[in-house]
Amino acid sequence: MLQNTGNIKENNQERIFYLLRRQGNMTKQEIASALQLSMPTTLQNVNEMIERGILEEGEANESTGGRRARKIRVNRKAGFCAGIDIAVSHVGFAVVNLMGEAAAKKSVPLKFKDEPEFYEKIGAELELFLKEGRWESRILGAGISFPGIIDMQADWIVQSHIFGLEYVSLDRFRRALPYPLVVENDANCLSYVELSAECPDYIYISLNRTVGGAVVKNGRLLTGEGFRAGEVGHMVLVPGGRRCYCGKDGCADAYLSPDVLAGEEPLECFFERIEKGEIEAARMWDSYLDNLAVLVTNLRMVLDMKIIIGGEAGAYLEPYMDVLRKKASEYDRFARDIDYLQPVSPERREQAGAAGAALLALEEFGRDVLK
Repeated sequence: MLQNTGNIKENNQERIFYLLRRQGNMTKQEIASALQLSMPTTLQNVNEMIERGILEEGEANESTGGRRARKIRVNRKAGFCAGIDIAVSHVGFAVVNLMGEAAAKKSVPLKFKDEPEFYEKIGAELELFLKEGRWESRILGAGISFPGIIDMQADWIVQSHIFGLEYVSLDRFRRALPYPLVVENDANCLSYVELSAECPDYIYISLNRTVGGAVVKNGRLLTGEGFRAGEVGHMVLVPGGRRCYCGKDGCADAYLSPDVLAGEEPLECFFERIEKGEIEAARMWDSYLDNLAVLVTNLRMVLDMKIIIGGEAGAYLEPYMDVLRKKASEYDRFARDIDYLQPVSPERREQAGAAGAALLALEEFGRDVLK
């Protein structure tokens, strides 16, 4: 039977593209070895991708005698993906290049309303943002981070407690945005910012107004049968405890939402009270960390993965990580050191939702640059 040589070439070029996206700069010999391709096949495909502007030559290897082999890399400017983070009172934007590096980020005040004017405003603000960086003609697709349960297959926002929505069509976004779209839960988008070749497996906990989470395995989001995998906010933390907005008693969300600490005031004001030595604020924070320690060790027992903590309250955790790890050690007798807990790094916090949505779009549409 004759093989379809066109399909073979496309497959080889896709493998080369994703290898270089993961590994960075490599020589042609290293590419051939990593993918178990012959040198003639590697040379033909790499040279064609360079001619098309998808790949480019980088620096040369150190010489060991003879001609130095030049390294090949993805042309970062060959395409971009946009990300949009929809929050209660603002919308964040981000653009990432083909290597997943953020090219720019921006936030504009815009209060959510499920009305045509709101979606049109998002489209207008995105176009303005893209024109500022002259990216609009090279956008492969866009991702949207939205606080709710998303079913892309059925094309619904199934539910969003924070916005009071149920079974809302995603066409609202498509009519306003002229790019291929992927829409995902906000915690899932936040989790994707932490993904790297060194860290492909982890649990992400988002300590925002509604507590959420995500599970990433082998670099892919685990979504579950009903797209609810990672809904750690609705694990029962205290049986018969405080009433959660979902109607159950004792959910983690009722104990770990930043609102538990700050109420109506900004969260930074609560931590200013701690720094001033206010006893009641310190007591509330200690109780909060106790509950967080129970949640993270329960998750560790089930999945045995690294746990990354982010979100609004997570941004304040770094100075208190030793305290949290000590509390967690009381519940986890299997680990010698509680080194699997870590906060989101500061450099990844800015517009993380939008950046994560752009990265998800890159996974969805990145291969379109090969067409």
